[in-house]
Amino acid sequence: MNEITQSISEKANQLLNKEEGFDVDFKRDMKGLKPEDLVSFANSPLGGTILVGVDEYTDEHGQQRGKVYGCVISDREKLAILGKASECRPPVDVEIFVENEGTAKAFYRIEIPSGQYKPYCTNKGLYQIRGDGRNNPITPEKLLEPV
Repeated sequence: MNEITQSISEKANQLLNKEEGFDVDFKRDMKGLKPEDLVSFANSPLGGTILVGVDEYTDEHGQQRGKVYGCVISDREKLAILGKASECRPPVDVEIFVENEGTAKAFYRIEIPSGQYKPYCTNKGLYQIRGDGRNNPITPEKLLEPV
């Protein structure tokens, strides 16, 4: 795990100005982060980013964007993220960044690379892949396709 602290990075700003999609997911708080979110990005071709402490809103043009609410930033929360990653089979690699640190609206940016040891599943045997703004199940036929 790599932890880097800073204000809001250029990458996070770019993601906040996008809709949830193939490469980004917003989670209002840590309760919303599930192991299936991590496996979905690890199983996708390009990986992706989860912003925890960020929720969706609709802008004046009807587009959904990310709005920073902030979340608890602590060792306990980081360990919870790492615990969810290690619950996956095989464990999912993550990089955890603290964005907007030192403010009431600090949030996590969790980078999940495309996995090297696909397919990934949760400890309950759930195989998923990131689709356009959501996690989709991987069918048995898809699992059996040659890589």
